[in-house]
Amino acid sequence: MRLLLSTTFLLTALPLTAQPVFTGPDVFPTGEFAARRARVMAKIGEGVAIIQGTTERPGEQPLRQANQFFYITGVVEPRAILVIDGKTKRSTLFLNPRNERRENNMYGPGLYPGEEAAKTTGIEAVLPRDEFHATLDALAKEGRAIYTPHRPEVLGCASASDPAALARATKNDPWDGRQSREESFIAHLKAAAPNSQISDLDTILDEQRAIKSPREIAILREATRIAGLGIIEAMRDTRPGMREYELQADASTSSRRTARTGPLTSP
Repeated sequence: MRLLLSTTFLLTALPLTAQPVFTGPDVFPTGEFAARRARVMAKIGEGVAIIQGTTERPGEQPLRQANQFFYITGVVEPRAILVIDGKTKRSTLFLNPRNERRENNMYGPGLYPGEEAAKTTGIEAVLPRDEFHATLDALAKEGRAIYTPHRPEVLGCASASDPAALARATKNDPWDGRQSREESFIAHLKAAAPNSQISDLDTILDEQRAIKSPREIAILREATRIAGLGIIEAMRDTRPGMREYELQADASTSSRRTARTGPLTSP
């Protein structure tokens, strides 16, 4: 619970500017994500890891990337697909083309296919999403093992069991019956690569995420510090008859102020 509160306050402490599309060196350098992908490569041998990012949000809701995808890319773009090739030791990110209307009206500059995105993310190649099918066809001819997440995507500070329970309830609902997005993606992979074994990537990523890097530890400590100051501020201002949302606003305002005036220093 303490970690949950810390993470929540860290997120609310960020300045309310345009939607970020990449974490940037102030939080995690590109090398941190590259190291995570390298550890995936070491686990899958000559296999291929394929993971899709989350979808757009309705209306003007800010996009929150799926946790597993964010962990190995740092990219916050809808419907992105990442291919990690254990044989060539290279990764390829597939993105939708540039959407100027989306950038101008809502979220600010985004990432789109090309060398600039490759430089920004540290991923070897960033191609149009339409080219993913051809890449998958080439992999299918080789019959190589494919690793992809099996668990329903987790967004934000939710527990993995929450979206899993929702997906089961939806699938078992006689008036709905939809399978999860991950189940649908796996079915597409099996149809496109019938000779490939499809294995669960979640177990590999979960094992990695259980061990924190020095920078992750520094960020968790900073999140805890900010959360603690926000909670103390809310406790100090508590008065009889106050509503919970008023205390939340108090704590969030204090956290944002603390985050701006006390920048993170980490390895």
